[in-house]
Amino acid sequence: MPKPLHRLTAKQIDACAPGTALSDGGGLLYRASGKAAGKWSFKFVSPDRAFRAEQAAKGRASAQRAMGLGSYPAVSLAAARDRAAAARDLLARGIDPIEEDRRAATEARQRAEDETRAASERAMTFGRYADEHFLPNVLPGFSNPAHIQQWQATFRTHAATLRDKPLAGIGREDILSILKPIWTAKPVTASRSRQRIERLFAHAIQNGHFRGDNPASWRQFDATLPPPRQAPRHHPAVPLDQIPTFVATIRAKQGESLAALMVEWITLAACRTGEARFATWDEIDADKAVWSIPAARMKMRRDHVVPITGRMTEILAEAKRRHPATLRGEAPSPGEFVFANDRGRPLSEMAALMLVRRIEAFKTCTVHGLRGSFKTWAATETEFPRELIEEQLAHQLGAVERAYMRGSAHERRRPMMEAWAAVCAGEAPATGATILPFGRGREASA
Repeated sequence: MPKPLHRLTAKQIDACAPGTALSDGGGLLYRASGKAAGKWSFKFVSPDRAFRAEQAAKGRASAQRAMGLGSYPAVSLAAARDRAAAARDLLARGIDPIEEDRRAATEARQRAEDETRAASERAMTFGRYADEHFLPNVLPGFSNPAHIQQWQATFRTHAATLRDKPLAGIGREDILSILKPIWTAKPVTASRSRQRIERLFAHAIQNGHFRGDNPASWRQFDATLPPPRQAPRHHPAVPLDQIPTFVATIRAKQGESLAALMVEWITLAACRTGEARFATWDEIDADKAVWSIPAARMKMRRDHVVPITGRMTEILAEAKRRHPATLRGEAPSPGEFVFANDRGRPLSEMAALMLVRRIEAFKTCTVHGLRGSFKTWAATETEFPRELIEEQLAHQLGAVERAYMRGSAHERRRPMMEAWAAVCAGEAPATGATILPFGRGREASA
């Protein structure tokens, strides 16, 4: 015969001594913890198979469980009976009320997380993700300021229409809308923009800010847009036999152009444009006649030392004479730029290139190509060791060569660079004469 329900009264509960347990029937229990204070619980035999199996694995035969229903008087007698009745209803349907509560709590938590994620995705725009998450992760890997500016321009200018859109809602059509107008008119810009945006979405996918296929991957457009035009793989160089003419033409412009002074410095040092643009006076050691470029400004992320030749010393003197600090009657401070404009800032990235392009005989050549001119001369017209040539160009050497070099060996490179300076000045033939490293001639004649 089943035990009757609703045995207790409110007066009995209020008068119950602490530690006393009372049953209201049907599994509903009350345990007093103080005067008119206590806790409700519901005892039952679980029908849940997983729980029973877990108990059996622990060597326990009982499947009985106790479910908390709240504290009295916050949960009244009537409310406790309602909760117990709901639990008995679940049991009648073969459902464990504790497991049902856990499932409901899990679902509620998941809904809350989904709502939070959705709100975050609505707030996380393309522009915000680019500025706060992606670019701070990517840009520190670049040493060339021009590359940094180009990447920033992609997300601030070329992809401007995407900046205020929720990142999670951007799809293929959004990317296509910014690529299509410039795909054939500005193929290099368009192709690089797509690649950079693809990298942003790859970053967002891996960090949980975007779900689904990458909307900027090339396979999204390969049947819609023509294949991207391949960019030139080399920088047009000044022909070796025209190097003296080129340098003479550049020198003729130096009276009115600081960029011309910098272009000759780049030619003599066989350095990259960015390395010269951002050179500072504290990198110049006049006593040792060396220019020490820190790793942070080098493409290969390692310190590089360039021997300063006699003509480079003259260029430094002229750059200092024209420096804004000198014109104010002060000495340039160590951290100021060597080739500084009238505001003390480095010359623009295009200053050197546009100077060369305005020279009709060399308008198809590039400043970066001057490194190729030097390498052609050093490799084909001299017998200086290959590792010295590559070290002067700050190229990555092989493991064996790196071990052999044991440092920058700038003093071993100095004769090579003085010989190159002589070629540039027209004081030595650019082609047709073999130049030996110092020491090699004496050995040959001995």
